[in-house]
Amino acid sequence: MAFKASNITPQKAYLQVKGTAVNLKANCQGFIAQLAAQNATYLYLRDIYRFLYNANAQFETLKATPGLAVYAQEQENDPAYNVAAEFTAMQATIANALSWMNTNIPTAVTAVSASAWATGDETIATSFTPAQTATFRTVLTAIVNSIE
Repeated sequence: MAFKASNITPQKAYLQVKGTAVNLKANCQGFIAQLAAQNATYLYLRDIYRFLYNANAQFETLKATPGLAVYAQEQENDPAYNVAAEFTAMQATIANALSWMNTNIPTAVTAVSASAWATGDETIATSFTPAQTATFRTVLTAIVNSIE
């Protein structure tokens, strides 16, 4: 018989969920600030997408932990705390952000003129101004607001 390490206890799952949620909130706040202050490249937006996708995937795995909802209620000393509903609402904001990115980040790019290559600029114009990411910042704010 092998050592059973395939299941996770509600205590561990809740600690991971809370840690991931705190990390998600802090990173989204940072993304919002940076997107408001400067242009965003495709690479930066890709990194945001991957971060959101990975956080959501971790939540998806952990929410299936048996006993998690009851454990969360006990830890928060709140029998009315509906962790499943709050979880679903938080994940919906992440899904909305991923969907927004899939729909609104242009996939057609513009090549930069050869004369710009000498200055070390990218060969493809791939940045978005703060004005262009304003709606995305609103979507990220919804994620931040879904986490207490």
